[in-house]
Amino acid sequence: MLPLPPPSWESWTTPPFVVAEIDRLLDRHTYPQIAAILNERGLRSGKGRRFTARCVARLQRAYHLKPRYDRLRAAGMLTLDEMARALGVHPQTVKTWHAHGLLRAHAYTDKPEWLYEPPGENGPRKAQGVKLSKRTPPGVILTLRPKEVQCEA
Repeated sequence: MLPLPPPSWESWTTPPFVVAEIDRLLDRHTYPQIAAILNERGLRSGKGRRFTARCVARLQRAYHLKPRYDRLRAAGMLTLDEMARALGVHPQTVKTWHAHGLLRAHAYTDKPEWLYEPPGENGPRKAQGVKLSKRTPPGVILTLRPKEVQCEA
């Protein structure tokens, strides 16, 4: 008696170490970025094909991995509307400030859709007449001392 051969679908399953790597990469990357990283490393799907964003998304759902959006929300990130309410500005202002580096955000898709880091106490404020290029991004500490060089003769 010979044992029964495994079902064909078992030969098509993605290796567990690849699924674990996708789970790890979901913390910092979107589906297309993950597909590019896996392909760069020479990894292949269960059918031996290159990874695509759609393939990564399907594996995330099939193996019940936590989506990137949920991971960022669990880390305390805010949606566009929540950030606009927190800063007391229009959502378009939040997008503009992010584009100029005044707010930090993390993409959860490649559309682009972002979740924003909470602004804290020193979040940006409206400053009419001050160019965005002249404003300092959050986390930058300015000193009040003039730039002088002391020379002793």
